[in-house]
Amino acid sequence: MLRGLSLSRLSRCICLTRMINIFDMHVHTSPDVVSRKLNDAELAEKFRNAGFSGAVIKCHYADTSARAGVLNEIYGDSGMKFYGGVVLNNSAGGINPYAVEASGKMGGRFVWFPTMDAKHYMNHRNIDSSDGIYILDSDGRLKHEAVKVLEAAKKYNMIVGTGHMSADEGMSLVKANVKIGCRIVLTHADNPADFYTSEQQIEAVSMGAVVEHSYFTIYYKRTPIELMTEQIRAVGVKNVFLSSDLGQPASPYPDEGLKEFEELMRSNGFSESETRLMFRDTPAEMLGI
Repeated sequence: MLRGLSLSRLSRCICLTRMINIFDMHVHTSPDVVSRKLNDAELAEKFRNAGFSGAVIKCHYADTSARAGVLNEIYGDSGMKFYGGVVLNNSAGGINPYAVEASGKMGGRFVWFPTMDAKHYMNHRNIDSSDGIYILDSDGRLKHEAVKVLEAAKKYNMIVGTGHMSADEGMSLVKANVKIGCRIVLTHADNPADFYTSEQQIEAVSMGAVVEHSYFTIYYKRTPIELMTEQIRAVGVKNVFLSSDLGQPASPYPDEGLKEFEELMRSNGFSESETRLMFRDTPAEMLGI
C-alpha cells in the first residue's frame, strides 16, 4: 500500500495520468441513422471526466460540423475541442466538392471519402453495389470530381480520410494529393474491409499520408494485435495515430475503449512516449490544437 492506495489502484492512477489530453480522431455518436451507444453530450461529459482533450465526431450519413460547433459552445471553457466533417456517401451526393465546401464553411475539419456506400465495401459485405461509389475511371485514373474534392479540402484546411474504399483507390488519392497538399489519412488501414499492406502504408507515408489504426478492429477481432503492431513499426510511430472508432451499442464506451487500447499497446512493446505520440501529439498537431 502507498498512502492508502493498493498497487492495482496505483497502477490505474498511473495509467490515467498517461492518458490525460488524449484526442479521439474517430468516434460515432447519436443522433445518427443507426443506433449509437451515446449522444454528443454524453461523449463530452465522459471525455471531460476522463481528462481527454476532445474528439472528431463522425456520421456516415450526415455532416457533423454543426454538432461539433454546439459542443464547443458548451464545453469550450473545459479546454476540450470537438470537430466534425462530412462523409462522401450517397446522402452527401457522392464525390461532391460542394458538400465539402459547405462543410468547410461551417468549420468542418474532416472529409472522408465513401464509407458505407463505397463500391468496394459493399462488395466486401456481399451487398448489391449497383449504387456503390468508385473513384477511378475505366482507365484506372482518379476521376475529376475526386480531384475537386481534394482541392476543396485544401481550401478549407480539411483533413481527408480514405474511408472504406479499396486500397487501390486510396493509393490513387494519396498520389494525386502530392500536388495538392492536403493532410490525408489511410482510414483504419488494417481493417480487412479496406486493408492496406505494410508496403502500401510505407509508400503512402512517403507521400505525406498518415496511417490510422482503431480499437474497433482489435476489439471485434478483425485484426490481430500482432499485425497492427507489425504495421505500426513498419511505418514508424510518428506517422500513425490511434483512435477508437467506437460508439456501436455493443462496444465499450469510447473513453473506456481508448484506455483499454493504450494498455494493450503498452503491453505489446510501445513506450509511454510512443503511445503519447499516437494518442495525443499527432492528432493535436494535425488539428492545430
